[in-house]
Amino acid sequence: MTNTRPSVRKGLLIAAAALVAVQIASFGHASAASAAASSTIINVGGLVQTGLTTATIKGVTYLSVKPFAAALGVTVKWEQATKTTTLTQGTRTVKFDVDAKKALVNGKSVALPSAAIWNDGAVWVPARYIAETFGATIGLDKATSTLTITPRLHPFESDDKQGYVNVFGEIVIAAQYDEANAFSEGLAIVNKDGKYGYIDINGKAVIAPQFDEAYDFSDGLALVVKADGTSAYIDAKGKTILTPFYDESFDFSEGLALVRIGDLFGYIDHKGKEVIKLQFEDAFYFNNGLAAVQIDGKYGYIDKTGKIAIPAIYQHAFDFSNGLGLVQAEGADGEGAFGYVNAQGVLAVPAKNAQGFSFSEGLAAVSNDGVFSYVNSKGETVLSTKYEDVGDFHDGLASFEEGGKYGFINRSGEVAIKPTFDSVEAFNKGLARVVVGTEAKLINVKGKVVAKAASPAVEVAAPTPAPATTPAPAATPAPATK
Repeated sequence: MTNTRPSVRKGLLIAAAALVAVQIASFGHASAASAAASSTIINVGGLVQTGLTTATIKGVTYLSVKPFAAALGVTVKWEQATKTTTLTQGTRTVKFDVDAKKALVNGKSVALPSAAIWNDGAVWVPARYIAETFGATIGLDKATSTLTITPRLHPFESDDKQGYVNVFGEIVIAAQYDEANAFSEGLAIVNKDGKYGYIDINGKAVIAPQFDEAYDFSDGLALVVKADGTSAYIDAKGKTILTPFYDESFDFSEGLALVRIGDLFGYIDHKGKEVIKLQFEDAFYFNNGLAAVQIDGKYGYIDKTGKIAIPAIYQHAFDFSNGLGLVQAEGADGEGAFGYVNAQGVLAVPAKNAQGFSFSEGLAAVSNDGVFSYVNSKGETVLSTKYEDVGDFHDGLASFEEGGKYGFINRSGEVAIKPTFDSVEAFNKGLARVVVGTEAKLINVKGKVVAKAASPAVEVAAPTPAPATTPAPAATPAPATK
């Protein structure tokens, strides 16, 4: 885990864009069951689906199969004679009959927790089972009535070309690109013949390769550099929405994009209006409604109106995560201790740690005696380790170093994956990139290799382990160049 504050840009060539909402369509048969559609918000891959609704039948959440499959990037085939539905994504197939309690998954018979049914003239399927069978995660937030479904496709490499596998390591999109980058909100940036464009989770070129540089979509817009050298923000259809005139422009976060002219930073909105004037010596993304900025050499936080929400009194300040912002207090020798402020500017965790890292999955790694422990949002130590280098928790696992090799521990501190790798990256959506010698692999949460990892577009340093030195100063956001 690096102590250096993550760059404002989420990474070169990582993109996201809106999934196209699909109208619910029936197979043209009468309903044998009925259920009222709920008011649940359905979020697939980070975007709300306006054409997809849920129904609760006998306590099970169901979705109409056609729009659900389309949102997951899965194709649907209906066999009228047998009333059989076949779902296909890459090399994975799921075949089932209405009202049957069994299905064929890649030809193997498996028991279903709930059967597919007819409802309002369409085939409806149990949402959790179908999502997880195709490698997606699914969760319901009852407080906000939001059903969140996250597809999990990962770049892999074969014969010097790159494509995508699911979390099981099965090929979903064939290796055909010079570069393939992670999906976010339904689209991924790919490179063909030196130009960048965007594909959807079906592998369809939504925006043809045409850009010299391309960055991740955020708030429905992505920053690109065109062949003539001009920068622009485009929408999910590739239409130019804004043409910035600043020295540097950055991704949107929570409705605002960071921009710079000379030595000063400010923020613009989706219409290009400068809503927070250029006045800060350093500035970063908004997160939880707050952004870290530098004023007169010190760091604090502003809200989305530009008002100072937390006074600039810190040596360094880092993005809010899990409701808390990592800050470094002023020290007599210039290297102050680390603590965590809440949105009200109160130190929820006192600044007393020699090293500190941002919260992830409710825990933050801290160190005072050369080895790391993990604290909760109250500053209570909930997990002690013997390791000098550790990583943040992702997918319930955190990296650690022992004897020059890297592995992963679980939230109980138990070794879940033995330290056999020369370097590792954090788990993300079920898989982690690891390196042994010169070979990069994708492993699952059990440590099993599922595919050869795609080479990164830009060479990165050894991934998650933390250095034994104090964190470096908050970095200036990455420029809009490679």
